[in-house]
Amino acid sequence: MAEKSRAERPQVVLVCGGRGTRLAPAIGDLPKVLAPLDGRPLLEHLLIDLTSLGEADVLLLAGVGGEQVAEAARRLAPPSLNVETLIEDRPLGTAGALHLLADRLRDRFVFACGDLLTALDWGRFWDHAVDRGGLATLLVHRSSHPEDSDLVILDDADRAVGWSRRGQHGSRAGGALGNAGVAVFHRDILHYIPPDRPSDVFRDILPPRVDQRDPVHGYRTPEYVRDMGTPKRFASVAEDLETGLVPRRAELVLLDRDGVINEDVHLLTRPEDLKLIPGAARAIRRFNKAGIKTAVITNQSVVARGLCSLDELERIHERLRQLLAAEGAYLDRIYFCPCHPETHHGEGVVELRGPCACRKPSVELVDRALEDLGVIPWRSIVIGDRTSDMQLAVNAGLAAIGVDTGMALRDGKCPAQPVWRFADLDAASIWLLGSDS
Repeated sequence: MAEKSRAERPQVVLVCGGRGTRLAPAIGDLPKVLAPLDGRPLLEHLLIDLTSLGEADVLLLAGVGGEQVAEAARRLAPPSLNVETLIEDRPLGTAGALHLLADRLRDRFVFACGDLLTALDWGRFWDHAVDRGGLATLLVHRSSHPEDSDLVILDDADRAVGWSRRGQHGSRAGGALGNAGVAVFHRDILHYIPPDRPSDVFRDILPPRVDQRDPVHGYRTPEYVRDMGTPKRFASVAEDLETGLVPRRAELVLLDRDGVINEDVHLLTRPEDLKLIPGAARAIRRFNKAGIKTAVITNQSVVARGLCSLDELERIHERLRQLLAAEGAYLDRIYFCPCHPETHHGEGVVELRGPCACRKPSVELVDRALEDLGVIPWRSIVIGDRTSDMQLAVNAGLAAIGVDTGMALRDGKCPAQPVWRFADLDAASIWLLGSDS
């Protein structure tokens, strides 16, 4: 089998054609892939997670409710993913549907079921599968419901040597791992799929290939992969999201400055007084490494008060950039409001004294950041130390993390509270990414 060049864009086939009959009590008539989880459809979670592949092409195979799925895909697709939806005219199963794509499939492609919530390093999985070659590389893990899962038995070289179908495990299940419903296939898999009748990849096609000792490999991972095909599993996945067990792959983190990144000095007006909070640069470096954009949104009334000119404020921000760069981190944007709402003081810059649309918790700077950086609101999160930051998130329709540095939410100016709270930006970044690397 000829190997696909790793310089090419990966291709993903996302199969979303199931009716979701078992899940109907939880989601009604919605297609499974549009089931709401943590305020956004499952499809959005999947597409965001797939961005760890970098630039990639996604073929989304839909069935019942296909037009709804196609419209959602057009609206939710991240810029790095080229998503195209195809709607099957009759149910062909996860394997049979691949024949609809026979003339579109590349030598090697990612295959995933559309009823999964994942937090995977898809790029690493892809690279591993390309290196191993063969007919298929299956993603396998310790299943949370082995009694109701297909189990794959691997040898010491991680080659699949046995397949135990759900409900038939018995003694064969010893040392087996759950089939996660994700694989990288060589297009030769089509040779084993009947073109004229429904069939399932993991029920009908792969077990005989394993029994015949075809080159089918396993990729062991402890990463989060859960199917939500029943009301019980759907509720469990929703709880995992709510409690933070699932790393949240935001595309944009909106950071307050004073008290979150640098120490909170009252009315900071001199570059030399700016000092980073320990771990803040490390946190921002994590975001940079994960491909998450970072933008500062800060109220800087020192300008309106006449204590600091715009040029002096730029020098403060240049020092901030330098201190972060010294630790291998960077900010994508810095947005600030130079205004102050009080008009009864005589000092300062008159034209900046009074109500404005840019001062937090007003959302003008958030809207500007979203537009400049090409991110939709659901993929953004606010991190701050003040209730005005939390109120900003509420006003903009975003989730918020509060930190116990700086004001530690003790300012009492706004009623809004964070969804999650951590000791500092460093701890928040570890939770958000699910890793301290």
